[in-house]
Amino acid sequence: MEPEEEEQPPACGRDWAELQRDVLMLIFLKLGVMEVLRAAGSVCRSWRKVAKEEPELWRKIDMTNHSYGSDCYVLKDPTKLAIDRSGGRLEEFSVEDFGDNELLWYLCDRTSILKKLCLISCYQLSEEAMADTAKRQPILEEIQITFGSFSEKVTEIVGKECPLLKSFKFNTSWDNMGAYNPNDEAVISDDDEALGIAKTMHQLHHLQLIGNS
Repeated sequence: MEPEEEEQPPACGRDWAELQRDVLMLIFLKLGVMEVLRAAGSVCRSWRKVAKEEPELWRKIDMTNHSYGSDCYVLKDPTKLAIDRSGGRLEEFSVEDFGDNELLWYLCDRTSILKKLCLISCYQLSEEAMADTAKRQPILEEIQITFGSFSEKVTEIVGKECPLLKSFKFNTSWDNMGAYNPNDEAVISDDDEALGIAKTMHQLHHLQLIGNS
């Protein structure tokens, strides 16, 4: 008597290439930029078409919390590609480590409706480029600058150029504060940042100043 053959599970008949566009959009919106560019957007022709031709997919570009370390600049070209795919509809942009003058000018050449800008550890970014970005993005409502190389003047510049600003985060390392001494003129002069905010950011609802004496 021959042994009975083990029953095999039925093959899945689902064709992932036939998913409706609105379903694909929901899937892609849950993925990161790099996952869409290098993985999901390469699955098949229909998926690639959505990834390339849906500007709504690129209204928010978040290039933070990546794991490239010292090689993070390899992310610059994919970031530019994502900016291009937004078709001028980009509203929120976040970058960590590799944000520099070139990238921000590239951004400003392709959108003027930015509402949120987040810059983390972008030490290669100059105050000139930051001022130019603020000037060219007049409807900015949220700005976060963390661990940058800007002086206190940037607060006044940003406030002057972005009259609709509602949230401003200007953070640095606690190590930069030094020991607090109320009689120290150097410490007192740090008020320039606060005064710049008070003079220009009249619509502010939220303010964060971490590591600021």
